[in-house]
Amino acid sequence: MPGPETLAALLIGAGALAAAGRLLLARRDWRGGVLALLSLASGALLFLTLFPPLLPVGGETLVVATAETPPGTRAAPGERLVALPEAPVLAGAERVPDLATALRRHGQVQRLRILGRGLPARDLEAGASLPVAFTPLPSPRGLIRLDPPADTPAGAVFALGGEAEGLAGGTAELLDPAGRLVDQRDIGPDGAFTLGSTARAPGLATFTLRLRGNDKAIVSDTPVPLRTLAAPQPLRVLLIGAPSPEAKYLRRWAEDAGFDLASRLDAGAGVDLGGGGARIDPAALREADVVMIDDAALAAIGGGGRAALAQAVNGGLGVVVRMSAPASAATRQNWRALGLVAEGGSEVATVALPPLAAEAEALAFRRGPGSADVPEGLNTFEDPAPELTRFLVRTGATFVPVVADAEGAVLAGWQQRGQGRVLLWTVADSFTLVLAGQADRYEQWWSAALSAVARPEGTFRPSLVPLIAAGERIAICGLAGSPRLINPGGAEVALAIDPAAGPRGCAAAWPEAEGEYTLVQPGEDGAQRFAFLVMPHNAFAAIRARETGEATARWAAAQASPAAQPAPERRGPGWPWLLGWLALTAALWFAERRWRGGALDSASQLWGDPRETA
Repeated sequence: MPGPETLAALLIGAGALAAAGRLLLARRDWRGGVLALLSLASGALLFLTLFPPLLPVGGETLVVATAETPPGTRAAPGERLVALPEAPVLAGAERVPDLATALRRHGQVQRLRILGRGLPARDLEAGASLPVAFTPLPSPRGLIRLDPPADTPAGAVFALGGEAEGLAGGTAELLDPAGRLVDQRDIGPDGAFTLGSTARAPGLATFTLRLRGNDKAIVSDTPVPLRTLAAPQPLRVLLIGAPSPEAKYLRRWAEDAGFDLASRLDAGAGVDLGGGGARIDPAALREADVVMIDDAALAAIGGGGRAALAQAVNGGLGVVVRMSAPASAATRQNWRALGLVAEGGSEVATVALPPLAAEAEALAFRRGPGSADVPEGLNTFEDPAPELTRFLVRTGATFVPVVADAEGAVLAGWQQRGQGRVLLWTVADSFTLVLAGQADRYEQWWSAALSAVARPEGTFRPSLVPLIAAGERIAICGLAGSPRLINPGGAEVALAIDPAAGPRGCAAAWPEAEGEYTLVQPGEDGAQRFAFLVMPHNAFAAIRARETGEATARWAAAQASPAAQPAPERRGPGWPWLLGWLALTAALWFAERRWRGGALDSASQLWGDPRETA
């Protein structure tokens, strides 16, 4: 059944059309057309009188002032100006503690307009469900992006990257904690740069990133935290398989890398070319960090051996399964026994290798003067890449890629099982890289594979952002029990783990002063400690300014998306339409009476008066 609006529209429209048709038949000239149009307009005004148009409830725009809003900002007609705590003093602005409070106080607003640098992280969690207008300010001159170095073992080389705005042609310098220059690079046209040095004594240290302009004047000095790790325990690796070139070079690489290696290379008839140190039993698997086994050896250890491996994986062991031949149904079943689900594997494809460097000069600089193993003339920039093949396997959504070729094809990836991981290696002839002079690529591939699945170390290492400034709220994850945070002055603060974080074990902290903070987490073997550095409040001001603008732009686009809630509406007033309908109807009645009379007089002159004829 049609609604009231539809029914009224049909009835009024039918009446208006009938009246217009009658008037056109009564007078077939321009006056009849005018009367017909007035009749249709009268019907439209009558409908609008009964059902006025919908209007939004409240048409105000909420103008939100943030940091760096121009001091002379004023609210225009139809706008309401509010200022967040970061905004400067503005005449006529209402101070609010956060955006959520402003939205609650002014629920009638229909639009948001954000001025200044943008919303801080505190306000990005609030959903406005309103169209939002925001134009990010230009990035400030100086350091706008910093990729700090990862935790680095003592004696290893670390690297950091960054991007500077407005400093093309300048220089980026890295100073050690004593203020000595350890690296220097020119800043390119895109503003990007990379610096590095060597990590020394274990512990926390603060390097300095200094940016200079074209005139060599210092633009900024930014502290860069570095955590240097003590030499870790050697990775305990079991290498099990058949004698092959791949196993030979894997064994050589593991020994050169300093792994605690035990191998078993079964040549048949009870002959072991690996030294007999590798065993697959619960005791040996509990001591191992990674087991590297080829598919033939995985089939040879039988159901009992695969069950022991699977149980060890549940406890945290990492297993690397090397494909040495096309996979059969039995091979895939052996994979599934370890928790690795993959299909196919019977077909091969060529591995697409990316170039060793962008240009010959960059390759020569990276390789250095050469050595006995890799002479200068071996595998130069112009030489073709070695041909490698991979087995084509199909995996599911839980398969995590680790090594891929230049076209994105997965060469190795892992799946989780309990607390451990099982990785599938699909390249049977990766040792060809070493023979072709690309030992560095070979080492990178296998290092990535073992790092992805090795048994996690027992050191307490929570997860938190690498760049922390005083006065900023941070989230610390990887906590359990009753952790505490000790500030540089020695005061302790208990951290409350958020139940909503689930197994991630996250808690919030708000370091107020710069310096070294220590996380303390009680455990069965005593309290575990983890130290981190908090930098001065304005240490990353330019970086935070750019991040704030980009985050606010993404937030504004999400609020204006089709998923945002529609604005509430109501019927507008009907009396203006009623007055218009009365005036138009009166004009129609007057015109119809006058022009219709004139039409009757003309008809009498043409046909004669009917009364006289009678």
